[in-house]
Amino acid sequence: MAKKLNLPRINNVIVSGRLTRDVELRYTGSGTPVASMSIAVDRVYRDSDNNWQTDTSFFRITAWARVAERASETLSKGAPVIIEGTLQSRTWQDKEDNKRTTVEIVARRIQNLEREAQEGAPEEKSPSDDQESDDEIPF
Repeated sequence: MAKKLNLPRINNVIVSGRLTRDVELRYTGSGTPVASMSIAVDRVYRDSDNNWQTDTSFFRITAWARVAERASETLSKGAPVIIEGTLQSRTWQDKEDNKRTTVEIVARRIQNLEREAQEGAPEEKSPSDDQESDDEIPF
């Protein structure tokens, strides 16, 4: 007897990195906002000689509706972001009638990791800035 497969339908992705270009906002024929951007995501690892290496991957991002509009209003090339969404593949015919396929992240949420400093506000310090070294402890 064949077993019934109960495969969960999970398609979630979270990446963090920097935008590699400015957000391109356009509108569909029906007026729905859609934004295109791309992100560079670093992976740090040790090689076989135990040296640290960095491998960078580049991903296309598509955002729709309010997420698209907000991204175009607040983000630009180089912005550090976290993007949550799903993977989606698309297939089309190019100008030479070749079949092309791409995989992109469809953003459900985009969080800008950069904040502007407010005038008059104290600069943020790291927790280690307040710690004394062992040399200054009197015992």
